Amino acid sequence: MELFITGGTGYIGQAVARKAISLGHQVTALVRETRSEAAGTLARLGVKLHGGDLREPQSFAATAGAADGVLHMASTNDACAGAADEAAAAAMLSHSHPGAAFVYTSGTWVYGNTGGAPATEASALNPTPLVAWRPAVEQHVLALAASRSIAAVVLRPAMVHGYGGGIFGMLASMVRQTGSVRVVGNGRNDWPAVHVDDLATAYLSAVEQAASGDGRVAGQIFNVVAEDAVAVAEIGEAIRASAGADRVESWPLDDARKSLGPFADALALDQTVSGQHARRVLAWEPRGPGLIADLAAQKHDQQSNGA
Repeated sequence: MELFITGGTGYIGQAVARKAISLGHQVTALVRETRSEAAGTLARLGVKLHGGDLREPQSFAATAGAADGVLHMASTNDACAGAADEAAAAAMLSHSHPGAAFVYTSGTWVYGNTGGAPATEASALNPTPLVAWRPAVEQHVLALAASRSIAAVVLRPAMVHGYGGGIFGMLASMVRQTGSVRVVGNGRNDWPAVHVDDLATAYLSAVEQAASGDGRVAGQIFNVVAEDAVAVAEIGEAIRASAGADRVESWPLDDARKSLGPFADALALDQTVSGQHARRVLAWEPRGPGLIADLAAQKHDQQSNGA
């Protein structure tokens, strides 16, 4: 397949690009700077680079529309993220041809605090403020795609880990500033988790099955979750051990908001989320290490490298 990806220079996007190339797909990636180090990494994988800006859909929508499938993973990560995301998705869908596949990236934060039973794709949404705009964009994407006979899929990844990146890498890096691992809230909450390589596999399964005309996939939403719930207190301790921090300490939510804004509320979420629907329909089977084992392995890697 000819695939067009946004967010290819990011943490998740690079994993998806590697997986797509390994499966024999032709991949074109949207990049702001074609000469950046991250763009160079993609080029060495065999990815074709397309210069453009997520905030300017006219700079890439036609190229995206010519592909067999689009994997939209980029975000501006600012106050305009919602508007930019919706405009980019709508522009790419408007240029796509009937029968094409489109995979849109959301996330499990749209469920908010989940309470007792694991949240499923049918659960009510109560998004944390940082992503309050996402449910409406999900529905816009699915409706616009259906009106144009495009097979759209929405993926809601859990907290992504692997190779010391993502949010867990950020938490580890904060140790250098404070000497401790700071857990927003009381640490008695849980997070769902997925390894970045397993997430990449889910993206490719979704786009391939959508493009094949699989009626069980088009128009569907899938939680991409390998572990339904991992205790944040246990996560904090694993990061402390791997980073050599002195301690794990509670960071009151009100104080965390002063530094992190609405991101603090997202980190304070207490979530249990099921990934069974993706396993059944996408035939997706996570194979990467669990979150705690992955964090422990990072300490081993640092010691092996003399860090």
